[in-house]
Amino acid sequence: MRLGAIIVCLALGIALGWIGGSLYPMPQAWLDWMKLDAVEQRFESTAEPEPAAASTSGDQAAVRPASRGAVDEQTLGQYRAWIREARARHPYADSEERMYAVMLCESRGQAAIVNPAGPYSGLFQYSRATWSGDWNTYRDQDILDPRAQTFATALAWSNGMQRQWGCYSRAH
Repeated sequence: MRLGAIIVCLALGIALGWIGGSLYPMPQAWLDWMKLDAVEQRFESTAEPEPAAASTSGDQAAVRPASRGAVDEQTLGQYRAWIREARARHPYADSEERMYAVMLCESRGQAAIVNPAGPYSGLFQYSRATWSGDWNTYRDQDILDPRAQTFATALAWSNGMQRQWGCYSRAH
C-alpha cells in the first residue's frame, strides 16, 4: 500500500513540475487554488528569515523584496507609483495597467528574481547586455534596482520596444 501511494505521489509531482515549469514565470495563476503559501511556510519555517523590504526616501528610493515568495501590497503600491512617474517622464501609448501586468508576468513583482533558464534579472527581466545598451540611460544603476528597471522599461516602451517582452503579448 505504501509503495503504491509513493508511486502516485511521484507521478503527480512529476506532472505538476512539468506543468509548472512550462508556465514559468507565472504558474501561480493556474495553481493559486492549491494554497501553496502554507506548504512554503512549512518548509521555510526552519530556514533563516529573509530581510524585510528596505526603502529609503528620495528620488532614488529602492525597494528590495525577497527573490521568492509573496510581495506585500506596500511594495506593489510603490511599483504602481513608479510606473505612473516613469510614464509621465517617458510617455508611451500603452496603459499603466499593461506595464504593471507585464511586470507581474515577468517577475511576479520580485525585484531580485533571476531567471534560472536564462540570463534575465529583475522586475522586467533584463539581460545584462540589454541593460548595458546605449539606449538605456539607467544602465549605470544596478540591474536589480526595481525603480531603475521601471524607468528603463518606460523609456524602452516610449521608443516602441514593447515587443521585446514575451509577456507583453500576454498582458492585456
